[in-house]
Amino acid sequence: MSQSLSVTYNSNLFYQFRCQTLCLSSPSQNQLRVQQKSVSALSRKTKYNCSNFKVLCNQTTSADQIEFQSNVSTSGEPGLYVQTLRKFPREKLNGETVLVRFDANLLLKLHSFNSERVSKTISTIRYLHDAGAKVFLASNWNPCDNFNLFGKSVTDHLSLILKLKVMPRNDATSCSEGADIFLLENLTQHKQESANCPKFSKYLSTGVSIFINDTFSFSHKVLASTVGIARFCDMALAGFHFEKELSQLMKITEITRRPYIAVIGGGNFSEKEVALCILASKCDGLVFVGNLVFQINHALGLPVPHRLLEHNGCHHFIQKVLGLVQLARDRNVPIFTPTDFICKNDCDPQILDIFHTDKILNGWTPIDLGPASLKEFFRLLSKCKKILWIGPVKYGRLTTETSGSFELALFLEGMSRTGCDITIVGNAACSTFAKIGGFGLCKHFENASTVWDFIKGRTLPGVAALDKAYPFYLAWDSIFHDPTQPLVVDIGSGNGKFLLEMSQKWSSVNFLGLEINNKLVDHCLEKVSQSSIHNAYFLSTNATHTFRTIISSYPGKLVLVSIQCPNPDFNKEDHRWRMVQKSLIEAVTDLLAINGKIFLQSDVKEVAIRMKKQFIMYGKDLVIVGDSEQWLKCNPFGVRSDWERHVLDRGDLMYRMMMKKTSNTKNENADLCTIF
Repeated sequence: MSQSLSVTYNSNLFYQFRCQTLCLSSPSQNQLRVQQKSVSALSRKTKYNCSNFKVLCNQTTSADQIEFQSNVSTSGEPGLYVQTLRKFPREKLNGETVLVRFDANLLLKLHSFNSERVSKTISTIRYLHDAGAKVFLASNWNPCDNFNLFGKSVTDHLSLILKLKVMPRNDATSCSEGADIFLLENLTQHKQESANCPKFSKYLSTGVSIFINDTFSFSHKVLASTVGIARFCDMALAGFHFEKELSQLMKITEITRRPYIAVIGGGNFSEKEVALCILASKCDGLVFVGNLVFQINHALGLPVPHRLLEHNGCHHFIQKVLGLVQLARDRNVPIFTPTDFICKNDCDPQILDIFHTDKILNGWTPIDLGPASLKEFFRLLSKCKKILWIGPVKYGRLTTETSGSFELALFLEGMSRTGCDITIVGNAACSTFAKIGGFGLCKHFENASTVWDFIKGRTLPGVAALDKAYPFYLAWDSIFHDPTQPLVVDIGSGNGKFLLEMSQKWSSVNFLGLEINNKLVDHCLEKVSQSSIHNAYFLSTNATHTFRTIISSYPGKLVLVSIQCPNPDFNKEDHRWRMVQKSLIEAVTDLLAINGKIFLQSDVKEVAIRMKKQFIMYGKDLVIVGDSEQWLKCNPFGVRSDWERHVLDRGDLMYRMMMKKTSNTKNENADLCTIF
């Protein structure tokens, strides 16, 4: 006569303890004694009830129903929006040297040939080659998998699946005729890779102008080939595979369909505590199917074999587990745990028996979910519109896949065909799906560490290293009274005084300030809202990376870009986060109207000269110095920034120049030049 205890809630959305016995007899009070007063006050009932999901089962939230209620809107974490190869101008790849960090586990394993991940990775490499780029590949693979350390067999394998000639090379500076793509040596043999050694990162980037990260499974790691290399390249973009995986990851915590249930396996509560609390605040219910079951049961006072407890079930650990239970209770989120287990005899593993959760005898070890638990879980999950399965269905030190895993996989695969949004996370769960014939319509992530870190809200280093894209939708007709007017952009707008005075002087032109300092932008926007100005606005962003995505959506013409007094970092001249970079200059040159102007100004002569040289170097022969080759003695607009006033008041010089975009054909839109 065994019993189990789990947490659920009734139709009135209050928590209650559910006690079940094989003969439906009432358990003793000693067996159900709860270790916390706040938990012991919860009522106990004997009947299982899923009626709390009836309302949720008929609720859906479509992304299309979300309306923007401000000038700029987004969904998801802005820090996860990165520049992608898909949105990068294809013609700019021609002649560039590109290094692609790919996932060898995808391309070098035969069982992955038909997966969407493989096709996305192959598409990234072929797209770059077809666009005229010189492509170098980098990855790490197990040298024991019948592959030569230097990669001779690997290159033959890649040539076969890419249908391109792949040859090995030591670095991106050396190449030979007769090859379409080059493969760098196995990163596994370099200790500097996992140490994110700056010297090794710079070595990998030698001769490379564009870095493409297409190995999403390592996003949670800090590696030289995924993080360190990015600072030494002109651009760092996400490949097709990386972009797809990141997009799917961002949807895990989106509540677009309900009920949304998380099926959680595995153990290690302390490491997952934060993520579990976040899931409890996002989901409509939590189903535990791994070692975490015993930690919850022990915290709630049920007898659990000591060998199944983490941290020996100490008081501090119990408090953490009860914190999760209390959080779920406060949010009316049910927690479900198994009612029975299949156990093996420790003396004779061939002998199996079924025990209720709180009646596992000494000498018996749980190895799988019991039939009653599976039936109960399937009945619950059948009501859901979105399900996340993360972590293995395993107990103790068991390494083999369980029958419960296969049954759960089959059930979820069937649910996916009914329209349920299913996400599978972890090597064990993905391996089970692979053995039942594939994932069908289910999304999946083999590396659970990346997903756990994302749920916890941790920064993913591999994502953070890529160039950022502006994550917000810009409603230009709400930002400006007339979004078709010519546009002036001030990069690094500071306190905004220069731009605000300009906007009052030229009412027929729109002015946009791009500033990385959030507080300064808030201050500027407050000034705009308190005034009658309708042709000035400010955005908080790193314009070095987001200029193209922001300005390309503007309906009018870009007629002037100003960069004034960028912070000179002489100690880190090669640091990639300096403001004026090749990618920014190319974006300005591409988007600026013919005869549009570029105003550069600095109180440091070396900085002004460097900016001038960079615009001439990367301006594609379209940017020239204006009417005078000499420094401008006066501000051409009659409007000074705060820093310019400060420099002049102390008697120092300002180094100014005006450049403009030309065309090989007869001047077009010449009237734009007369505005300033």
